[in-house]
Amino acid sequence: MKRIFRVAGVGLSALLWQAAASAAPGWNAEAPMVAARGQHAAALMDDGSVGVFGGVSSLGFVTGSERYSSGAWTSIGDAGITGNVTEAVTLGTGHVLVRTDGSLSARLYDPVANAWLAGGMQTVARQLSSMTLLPDGRVLVAGGNGLSSAELYDPQTRTWAPTASMSAVRYAHGAILLPDGRVLVAGGRDAVGPVPSAEIYDPASATWTSIAPPLIAREFASMALLPDGRPLMAGGTDAGGATTAGEIYDVQANTWTATGNLSDPHAGAMGSPLGYGTVLSSGLVLVAGGSDDARVPSPSAELYDFTTGTWSSAGSMGVGRAFGTANLLPNGDVLFAGGFASDPSTIFYANTELYTPAVPPGPVPVVDALPLLQRASSALTLTGAGFSGGSGLSLPTLQLQRVENGAITVLTPSSYSQTSFTSPVLGLMPAGLYMARVVVDGVPSGGRLIRFTDPVGTPSGTPGNAQAVISWTAPVNTGGNPPDGYLVTSSPGNQTCTVDAPATSCTVTGLENGTPYLFTVQAQHPNGLGPSASTATAITPTGGGAAPRTVPVPGLTPAGIALTALIAAAMAGWARRNKRNGRHDSAC
Repeated sequence: MKRIFRVAGVGLSALLWQAAASAAPGWNAEAPMVAARGQHAAALMDDGSVGVFGGVSSLGFVTGSERYSSGAWTSIGDAGITGNVTEAVTLGTGHVLVRTDGSLSARLYDPVANAWLAGGMQTVARQLSSMTLLPDGRVLVAGGNGLSSAELYDPQTRTWAPTASMSAVRYAHGAILLPDGRVLVAGGRDAVGPVPSAEIYDPASATWTSIAPPLIAREFASMALLPDGRPLMAGGTDAGGATTAGEIYDVQANTWTATGNLSDPHAGAMGSPLGYGTVLSSGLVLVAGGSDDARVPSPSAELYDFTTGTWSSAGSMGVGRAFGTANLLPNGDVLFAGGFASDPSTIFYANTELYTPAVPPGPVPVVDALPLLQRASSALTLTGAGFSGGSGLSLPTLQLQRVENGAITVLTPSSYSQTSFTSPVLGLMPAGLYMARVVVDGVPSGGRLIRFTDPVGTPSGTPGNAQAVISWTAPVNTGGNPPDGYLVTSSPGNQTCTVDAPATSCTVTGLENGTPYLFTVQAQHPNGLGPSASTATAITPTGGGAAPRTVPVPGLTPAGIALTALIAAAMAGWARRNKRNGRHDSAC
């Protein structure tokens, strides 16, 4: 516990998308943050930028947060909560849930509006608990100093509620979402020392089950989910001090197995306080920084290869530090930010660095832009270039990597060409932000950020006089990203209507009697329009007499009329978002 830096007088009890990287492999200095900080949180957001939240410095609590994009940092204001340790996770809405060990109140950062919102009140104050994004979009927060309890955050209602307690008190533990949708919690510390147990939380039954204990009881370890679905736990601090040991949990066999040891101690590695190794597109796991028994920080970095069970050097950061953050970027680089050194004196860093992984030589595939919100349980089609390699004969694969736990799903195409890739029908993907990459001959494209959500239920319609009433059912599975409205569009004509949720019907006017129309409906989510659903049959408006005339606006072409309708729909969506966020600004 002494490894966590505490603000003087305050104890724990009160506490961008781009093509694949062209830089040479290794470490490169990046622009510094606005403020030096350690024990802060960082989260990748829907637009590829990284938010950095809270933490502490030599001046005390860091109240401000900031955002990294295109190589620069900008301030994004004060969350309104402080503590010695900050934790954060990006929700299905695109908002970032932020909590600290010094406040019962949680906060939400809205990256679209660049605004801070209320995030509800937790059921109990927690220090060094874990936060895990569940498959349905809720967040599990477990443990904390002196606590075995756990609670769930619901992004649809922005409320917290207790769930079952763990079998053991633990904090500074590892926690990660498994491929089967359950959460593994291992190790940590209690009032006596490192906790020699592990357990699994099942969101479906809201129960914890004790499992085989890890080989080594440890705290502040790095945890990562390997490409084969097994969790890796490495480094941290055991009863004897900083350890280099690594071990892997087999979920099916319920066994822990020793694997290769790190070359250097990495207690409180970057990605801390509750550190996670960074899973690269190659499947290698990167662990960097941390400190040894004497609290001397290390700049060294190491790569774990699960196919051989061994670690190799990944070079060194420009400065040794612990308890900073590490975030995989869409272009494949890893952003390391802040942290601190405590020997010979305590120094907090605003310093940031980028690690660029090595990739095999060869042409780099390029993936075109695509909408953030993709249809759940459906095939995914990507367009671009170089999908079958320089020879035109290579077989591409699609990687879907979940940002929150690093899990990689690899898919071979159902069909492909040099410029197009269509995946098999996807299963139900756990809620979260994903990086979609095409990999050819081991060379990855840059990642496109996507989320999965259901469309609305198949719409139906009732014709009227120069109009139609369109009805639908709300999306079943939204991944914690509920609609705040809907957009209905006619074809032909592009006539639109919008409605706020929870309403599920809308009247489209301005139609021509006797003309058959198809209608599409899209849910308007906080982070964009969802996939469309269309009426199964055409709907033909009819009138008892002459159809109402549509008076054209002088000088406005049919295309202009359609554009005006789309602008009106966009403005309605803007108004709904501001209403949701409690803003009442003018649109101009």
